[in-house]
Amino acid sequence: MNNSRKYLKRENGNSLNFYQFEQYELDMLKKSEDDIKHGRVISQEDLDIEDLEWLSN
Repeated sequence: MNNSRKYLKRENGNSLNFYQFEQYELDMLKKSEDDIKHGRVISQEDLDIEDLEWLSN
């Protein structure tokens, strides 16, 4: 997660800018990593099916 604190963004060939994550963004990333670690994921196919079911109701 420490690698996520700063994100290197290349604006053009001569300048570099750093993006500093807000605390809520870091919290969301940590929660996502925890979900992946514990197998709480959904495939795109399953998500599409759930979306279609939701939209049809």
